[in-house]
Amino acid sequence: MGRTKHKKIVEVNSLENVFSYKNGSRETDLRKYFGNNNKLVLEIGCGHGDYTLSLAAENPEGNFVGIDIKGARIWTGAKIALNNKLKNAAFLMLNSEFLADFFVEEKIDEIIIPFPDPHMRRTSESRRLISPKFLQIYKKILAKDGIIHFKTDNQNLFNYAIEVLKSIDAKIFFSTDDLYNESTKPFYTAIQTKYEKHYLNEGRKIKYIAFKF
Repeated sequence: MGRTKHKKIVEVNSLENVFSYKNGSRETDLRKYFGNNNKLVLEIGCGHGDYTLSLAAENPEGNFVGIDIKGARIWTGAKIALNNKLKNAAFLMLNSEFLADFFVEEKIDEIIIPFPDPHMRRTSESRRLISPKFLQIYKKILAKDGIIHFKTDNQNLFNYAIEVLKSIDAKIFFSTDDLYNESTKPFYTAIQTKYEKHYLNEGRKIKYIAFKF
C-alpha cells in the first residue's frame, strides 16, 4: 500500500462527515450529524462521491450520503465536502450488503447507483448491485414512494437489470439505452462522474433506468 493511500485510510476515520458501520456508527449518528429530517439520498458505490457532492451543492434542502467500502476513495469526497462547507453531504464506509442493518427506519427517499461493476460472470450474479439480492435490500430501506436511479455503460448489465426488474414487477417509469440521445433528459442527467465522461469520450452509450417498488 502506498504511503499516501495509507495516510488517507487513517485520516478518513477522524473526519466529522465520515461514518463507519464497522467502527460502530449507526443511522442515528448520521441523522444527528445532519440535524434535520430533510429527504435522504444515497449514492451506492460512490467512489469519490461525484453525485453526493454535486447534489448537496445544488440542493441544500436535502441530505446526501455517499457509500463505499473503500476509505481512501471516500476521503477525497469527504475532504471536498468539508472544504466547501457542504454540511448536507456525508460519507459512509459500508459494504452494501449491510445497508438494511445500518438504515433501519425505512425512510430513504432515493438511491443512486452510478456505473457499478457489472460482475458479468454467472457465478458473480449475486454481487451485481442490481441483482434480486440487492433489490430486496433496497426495498427494506426505501420510503414507500422511494426512487432508485441506475446508470451503466454496459449493455449486458442494462439488459439484465430490465429483466430482473420486470420479474419482480418493479415500476419502471423511465428507461433508455442511449440517455444522451433522448429529447427529454429527466432526473440527474446533468451530473456526470469522471468515469461517465471517460465512457462518453470513448463513444459509449449511457443507459439509465429509474424505478420504484
